[in-house]
Amino acid sequence: MGKIKTFIAVKVSERVNNNVGKVVRRLEALCDQYRWVEQENQLVGLNYVGEVIDVEVPELCKLIKDAVEPLESFEMSIQGVDGFSSAQEPRTLWIGVDQGREQLCELYSVLEGVLHHWGVNKDRNEYVPHMTLGRLSRGGRWNDELLRLVHKLRSHDGGFCQVDEVIVFASYTERGRPSYTPMARVKLKGEV
Repeated sequence: MGKIKTFIAVKVSERVNNNVGKVVRRLEALCDQYRWVEQENQLVGLNYVGEVIDVEVPELCKLIKDAVEPLESFEMSIQGVDGFSSAQEPRTLWIGVDQGREQLCELYSVLEGVLHHWGVNKDRNEYVPHMTLGRLSRGGRWNDELLRLVHKLRSHDGGFCQVDEVIVFASYTERGRPSYTPMARVKLKGEV
């Protein structure tokens, strides 16, 4: 029996994905100290599950389906570049969610209940709906040029898209690069 690194997320539209990809390329041009998220891996993460025994994946996916399938689809807007730990010393750069934030928080909360039942510990941090753009490499440093651009992009409009499904992903590392494979797609009510 193998284990599969598992997480739950929603995808954005191709138009939003292209917009966010342009932002990443602008940031990347100013600083090579981050591990930038590749455009095909741009997602709004909901919950990190961790390693799941492969034979238990169908049961987990069914629990997730039963929990989120009754929820309504919604519109989401991507807006504003920022950083964790802070905008002045950003270890992680991200772009946030404006419209749709409440629905994503509801999804997160519903999934937390499923995962708690499954035996996954609650995340210690408050959930902030976002798309990760890049993470500072170990020993890496940001620069003033990058920080100026982040400040300039604080109100960047990444566009709107419809959220009509939740996806359970398997995460693999191939040649040092992350690769995400959908294991289950759960349609929300009111799909457009």
